[in-house]
Amino acid sequence: MEPPSPGELYHVVCRECPFERLIGIAGDADDYGRNHAADTGHRVVIDRVE
Repeated sequence: MEPPSPGELYHVVCRECPFERLIGIAGDADDYGRNHAADTGHRVVIDRVE
């Protein structure tokens, strides 16, 4: 995986609770989203912020 370019962020949002994060590394964003979904059963969306 490539390191993030300056200003590259990933927005992790739960569709069912107030969980929300901005994360600078794609793999970490995936991990946060996957872990939250596994722990709660909630639907999580991850999108790159440009």
